[in-house]
Amino acid sequence: MTFIAPDGATIYDVCLNTYQTLNLLVKLMTDNGINGVNDTINAGTVFTFDETLVKNLQTKNYKVKYATK
Repeated sequence: MTFIAPDGATIYDVCLNTYQTLNLLVKLMTDNGINGVNDTINAGTVFTFDETLVKNLQTKNYKVKYATK
């Protein structure tokens, strides 16, 4: 699946939006070529993630996107 990062998102926000847990942060970063947690995430950046690993399947379809600025 894919996720489009909103303005102001950090890699932590993207991880919470996709996997709903920070336990898969390294996987998300590796799969998307992110070198470190301080890398800048531009609005509109497309991330891929494995939806079979989503922590809470009941809430994965919510339209809320987390972004901390």
